[in-house]
Formats: sequence, structure tokens, C-alpha cells
Amino acid sequence: MKIDVDVLSQEMIKPSSPTTDHLRNYQLSFLDQIQPPVFMPLVMFYPKEPDVSNLDQCDRIKKSLSEALSVYYPLAGRIKDNAFIDCNDEGVLFVEAKATCHLSDILENPNPNNHNKFIPLELDDASELPAIAQVTYLECGGLVVFLGMSHKVADALSFFLFLDCWAAFARGETDIIRPKFDSATLFPPTDASGSSRVLGL
Repeated sequence: MKIDVDVLSQEMIKPSSPTTDHLRNYQLSFLDQIQPPVFMPLVMFYPKEPDVSNLDQCDRIKKSLSEALSVYYPLAGRIKDNAFIDCNDEGVLFVEAKATCHLSDILENPNPNNHNKFIPLELDDASELPAIAQVTYLECGGLVVFLGMSHKVADALSFFLFLDCWAAFARGETDIIRPKFDSATLFPPTDASGSSRVLGL
């Protein structure tokens, strides 16, 4: 089945509270530096939530994302010179889109080529962006939520810890586990001035 996805809007979601000055420079570790600049993707599918409009759902998603970024503040910054993240609160790219299909069309006839249409950028187009997200509205009222995180700033465990934090804020929870951003002390960085930013080990 052919699925068409049209972008409705895009914006930068910023942290709900500003990052303090002494946290503005996050050093990449050696393990971060040798990773390729690609997005780790996750596409999630949700059925229509009773008595909740798509607009209300998207507002909750954006608000909770903003709150999660206040905890995982490096994701709202920009990767610089394969050496550090400028935690400048510029925000995460957030795209809203609509698709010409129902959730059942996707689940009953899975096609990876169609799943790629729910991703706003090419996976190897990470460049300076630590993270990107997209919400796609389906004709049945369901939602497709995409999260992509640069391998330069996170591994799979970090990815799912952030996702758990985002979901917790969306549920209205307040007991949030705060991460430690100290990987550079465990794996000291190297001088990245002459290293390749395209290929990792």
C-alpha cells in the first residue's frame, strides 16, 4: 500500500527551563567521538485515544518533550567539532505531519519503506542535531511518533532512558530519575581536530 505523508509544520522544542551557564559546555567522551554521526531511529504506533483530539495529544507530547529536555539538556544543544555540545537550548527539531492511511494498514501490511516516511531527516544527516522528533496523524485518529537520537551523544541505553523520562512527563509523573553526564571523565576525549567526522570504528 502506498502511503503519502505531508508535513504540516515544524518547530524547535526548547527545554522548559533554561540551562544554567556552568552546564553550557558538555564534553564528548572518546566513545562519543568515534561514533558515526547518524540518528538511531525508533518509530512508535499508537491507536486513537478516546475523547482526546490529535491537537490535545500533540500538545501533551510537545509539553512533555520540553520538560524532558530540561533534564536531558544536551539534546537541545548543538554538536560542535566532534568535541563538545554547546548546550544553548536551541531545541529539538519537531515535525508535525499527516498520512493517508489507517493504523491497521501499517500493522497488517508492514513495509519498511513506508516507515521511513515517518522520519523527518535522513538517518545519516545528524550533523549538529543531537535529536529529532516527528508526530504523524493517521486518518483513523491514531498517531505515529518518531524519535531519532544521534549516536554521537547516546547509546541504546541512553536512548531508552530519555524515552522513559519523556513518557513519564507525558503521564504527569514528578518522580524523575536524573542522569549523570560524566562520560568524558570515564572515557577522556582526544583531540578531534584531525579526525574524521563521517566514519566511526
